[in-house]
Amino acid sequence: MKQEHFETLHAASWQAFEQYLASDTRQRKTRKPEPPFAAAEFPQRYRAICQQLALARDRDYSLSLVNHLHRLVQSGHDVLYRAQAGFGARALRYATSGFAQDVRRNKGWILAAAFLMFGPAIAMMLAVRAQPDLAYLLIAPSEVAKYESMYANDATTLGRVARDASTDVAMFGFYIFNNVSIAFRCFAGGITFGVLSIFALIFNGLFFGIVEARLSLAGLGQNFYSFVIGHSGFELGAIVLSGGAGLRLGMALVAPGLRTRSRALYECARDLVGMVCGLAVMLCIAALIEAFWSPLRLEPVIKYGVGTLLTVLPLMYFVFAGRRHGS
Repeated sequence: MKQEHFETLHAASWQAFEQYLASDTRQRKTRKPEPPFAAAEFPQRYRAICQQLALARDRDYSLSLVNHLHRLVQSGHDVLYRAQAGFGARALRYATSGFAQDVRRNKGWILAAAFLMFGPAIAMMLAVRAQPDLAYLLIAPSEVAKYESMYANDATTLGRVARDASTDVAMFGFYIFNNVSIAFRCFAGGITFGVLSIFALIFNGLFFGIVEARLSLAGLGQNFYSFVIGHSGFELGAIVLSGGAGLRLGMALVAPGLRTRSRALYECARDLVGMVCGLAVMLCIAALIEAFWSPLRLEPVIKYGVGTLLTVLPLMYFVFAGRRHGS
């Protein structure tokens, strides 16, 4: 069935469903408007909308239609189960399932962002190992020396030259600022038709590859990996998600379809709000780990074991969370 016929067939029921949702909200405030259909019909109509969403996704209908039906399903779920009774309940429901569902819905953009960041990183790891002076194309010699001192074998803690207990909170704030600024550039760069998002992903990948290669050549690879493995699952994962969101924003401007570019950007940004909030929480978690756990001098087997667990957990969440809702 063509999308035009599909929309014509179901447009009236979608409009009635939206009117019911609006009247349900207003009734609890003013008790004036009458709903377009009886409350007893709502579960059946909600199930029909869920089925139509699944069909729209399966038939590769336009993204705007899929997003519209997705919002109807989410709002209908809130009304059906009264999750809208409090912000906390909605936030908890999104954290336990909605965030993972949004990530899976945008997996194409996220995989593209991962390729743009990790592809250059791996290429630079290999290139600098073959020709160490290539590192100076992006990083000054003094910066390379600073990184080597941060991960030196005689350093009391990993990741910075000087550290004491009073600096933990300050470093947490620094990591929050640094991580958020990188993720913001990857996401907000989408308004430049995705050009700055692509640049930010590639640059950060190249930078990571240079640091890893130079430290490995200096015999400090174990110190480096024992530091980054704890928080990299959350930090690098959030940066890739922000890059994927930026790429999708850019494509909304490049190919808005029948919409104006401003309308396409608005609809795309609105659809990405939840995912951006979720990745912001990931960045906070990464900053906590990076400030209080990653610098500790512990046995490598402990650091690698905990780091592997902290990397696998978010991956398992994104793969399996919210599957019972059909996503």
